[in-house]
Amino acid sequence: MKIWSNMTAAELGRAIAKGKINPVELTEFFLDKIDTHDLAPRIYARSTPTRARGEAMGAASRTKSGQRRGPLDGVPLSWKDLFDTAGIATEAGSALLRGRTPVRDAEVLATATREGLICLGKTHMSELAFSGLGLNPITATPPCVNDPRAVAGGSSSGAAVLGGCAAALRAV
Repeated sequence: MKIWSNMTAAELGRAIAKGKINPVELTEFFLDKIDTHDLAPRIYARSTPTRARGEAMGAASRTKSGQRRGPLDGVPLSWKDLFDTAGIATEAGSALLRGRTPVRDAEVLATATREGLICLGKTHMSELAFSGLGLNPITATPPCVNDPRAVAGGSSSGAAVLGGCAAALRAV
């Protein structure tokens, strides 16, 4: 299972299609990585385990019945905290938006969900995606993968710290 961290989203999708990886086990693997990673509070603004598990069960069922929705059906992703997520706070790294909880998913997240991708949670980012430095003194500044004392950089800084997911969705 450790190899799953080193596989691309496309590789995971192909392995799911061949029945070599169960989406529920894959999702639990990544949720466990989020829960046990020393720096997780600096990477994830919030995880969405209930949603992820439900989506993973749906993907596993579709795979078993030969009804996969696409090549990435069952692949877990993280989302930059800029994308609206129904019932989950979407704060864009800002105190101005603290507690803002949308009632529906952003269209890109809704589309990804329809295609079977799994939402693991929301990653920290620079405030309002305004800075390319990746610093956020208001919520959290994600660490650099090569040096945890440094910053990841970019407005999608938490999305740059992979390992707790197969891929990350971010706006450019």
